[in-house]
Amino acid sequence: MTKEGKGVNFKQLVNKDGYAKGGVTVEVASQNLHLDPRSKSSIRGRNHIAQGDTNNVRGTKAIRADKKPVKVTWF
Repeated sequence: MTKEGKGVNFKQLVNKDGYAKGGVTVEVASQNLHLDPRSKSSIRGRNHIAQGDTNNVRGTKAIRADKKPVKVTWF
């Protein structure tokens, strides 16, 4: 086994095609897509707009001292 770089054998960490072995699969969150009202009657195609996900967020320390939940939308 030959060492490359700083004592790490990268051939152990990648497949034959050069991509990394193993890892964790990450699922992409839904974007809550809705049909654009301007494209409902379009001949060329239909477009979707992401509405985002809504959550309740409470503040900490000096940023939101009252700590009351606030609705936020993540895109």
